[in-house]
Amino acid sequence: MQRPVTALSFFLFMLGGGGAALAAEPVRVHVGAGAAHAVGGAQVSEFSAGGAGDATVEVPATSRFGVQAGVGAVVLGQGDAASDPNLARTGTGVAFVGTAGVRLRAFGEGRPGGPWIDSNMGLAHTGGLTRPAVGAHVGWDFRVSSGSRIDVGPYVGYTQIIQPDSALRGDDARILSAGLAISLGAKERPKAVAPPPVEAPPPPPPLPSRQDRDPVELAEAYDACPDGEPVSAEGCVGEIRIFEDRILLEDVIHFEFASAKIRANSFRVVKKLAKFILDHDEIVDVSIEGHTDEIGTDEYNRVLSVERATAMRELLIWFGAPAKQLRVIGHGKSRLKIVTLKAEESNRRVELFVTVTRTAVTGGAAASNGKSSR
Repeated sequence: MQRPVTALSFFLFMLGGGGAALAAEPVRVHVGAGAAHAVGGAQVSEFSAGGAGDATVEVPATSRFGVQAGVGAVVLGQGDAASDPNLARTGTGVAFVGTAGVRLRAFGEGRPGGPWIDSNMGLAHTGGLTRPAVGAHVGWDFRVSSGSRIDVGPYVGYTQIIQPDSALRGDDARILSAGLAISLGAKERPKAVAPPPVEAPPPPPPLPSRQDRDPVELAEAYDACPDGEPVSAEGCVGEIRIFEDRILLEDVIHFEFASAKIRANSFRVVKKLAKFILDHDEIVDVSIEGHTDEIGTDEYNRVLSVERATAMRELLIWFGAPAKQLRVIGHGKSRLKIVTLKAEESNRRVELFVTVTRTAVTGGAAASNGKSSR
């Protein structure tokens, strides 16, 4: 008596019975039906073609692997008489099979359907006797429609009913079947949806230009104390004066972070500073020195400080300051006003130095409002 329990069948069966924890996959049901015929031995001629069918319930352990149990039946038609005249002619061959086994799928959760293979062991009841049985199937499932769990596809199966050596005819029954399988398969995984792109924040408004809005208009809009008007509750531009070689401002020229753009609310200060330079004939040369905070590399901040000083110079010229008297220098982050990470805005600044004067300034200061130095 032959025992064709192959290494693959044994491995798959042991793997299925190994007690692995089952994953949260839905139970699957498989039903197949098709034509069948005996192969090998005397049954090839003693039985004619017939049919086979089975129903299997699978409990997935993973998206590619599951354990299963099923029932099936094989019916073969009557064939030719036995070659041994001492043996009676066989009638219709019928066998009922109950098995347990494992099923493997190629694609897993990557996509539904696809090729599969199973291997099973169990018992077969035929001719009033119960015998051991083994079997295997291979097939290819196709998903009926998107969103459905129904798979349909062809399969080929092999069943072997093992006969003991004590039987009158000890040949095992070997049956090959082929047909169509219908399965309640895996749920189709929802496709990953890319998150909507994050919209970049709008860029800060550019410096006003002749095509946009006149800086003089913006300066007037932010000036709470136009010339000749008393001080209001909102305040106005602070005093501008010369002390030693420096033009001192009580207000700060504000710049955008990591930018050479002067904020619009500083235009009123620049406008008054331009007027101060024009009104003081003793000023021959003004050095506009740009500074940054300590965030960033030395070279980046040096370039940025030059750009800030240049932006200040251009706005002063716009408000009427003579271009030939203005020059720029950039110090980067080498001369921080306040050495702390909480003072970035105070360090993003420009300072103005009077490098040459025609006459000495008595008392150390010349005030923009006619007052002497304090």
